[in-house]
Amino acid sequence: MPGQVSVLHVDDEPDVLELSTQLFERTDSDVSMVTAGSGPAGIEALSTHDVDCVVSDSVRMPDGESFVEAASRTTDAPIVLFTAKEWNEVAGDAVAADVSEYVRKADASDYQTVIRHVQRLAGDEDADVDRRLIGQHDFTSPVELGVSIVEAVENVVDGDATEFDPLYDAVDADALESLFVPAAGRAQPENVEVRFSYQGLDLAVAADGRITAATASN
Repeated sequence: MPGQVSVLHVDDEPDVLELSTQLFERTDSDVSMVTAGSGPAGIEALSTHDVDCVVSDSVRMPDGESFVEAASRTTDAPIVLFTAKEWNEVAGDAVAADVSEYVRKADASDYQTVIRHVQRLAGDEDADVDRRLIGQHDFTSPVELGVSIVEAVENVVDGDATEFDPLYDAVDADALESLFVPAAGRAQPENVEVRFSYQGLDLAVAADGRITAATASN
């Protein structure tokens, strides 16, 4: 990351914030951490700090609104949703807030994933910051990738999935799933992303299950 980068991390567990600060600053000396232990404290921090990226647990504001949605109206900085909750529990909040990334919080190694996302989003590389996360597919679940793609699109467009064009006209979801799911003796591909247009969106499906979208160009 070029120059000093300011990251706001919002979480209601002090131990999480302490570990996050240690790992971020140990990984990159150019990172300046700002932490907040609640949604209101996070909004206050955004009003007093010019941050380059926001990392947040699924905390809520006193009125019940998600912090990430409130934050999205307060800052243009990309948001990484870092929570122990599964995607289907936070999908509404994530889509409403146009979060850039979702990382499931399970163990300390997940912090490194968050750090990599922040480095990409806050840097001046080709970060595709105009893209938004609209879905997260779990390749270990019995749900087919094609179903996850259509459901994600239905969440963000004004329409009924039963009236959508057939997904197979845009992409072979079965072949895509075969590409991403590791076969015997083959590691899961990394940094692989497949893009295609569907229902007026420029979609991208990544090897880690992320489904992102931008408005398709004509």
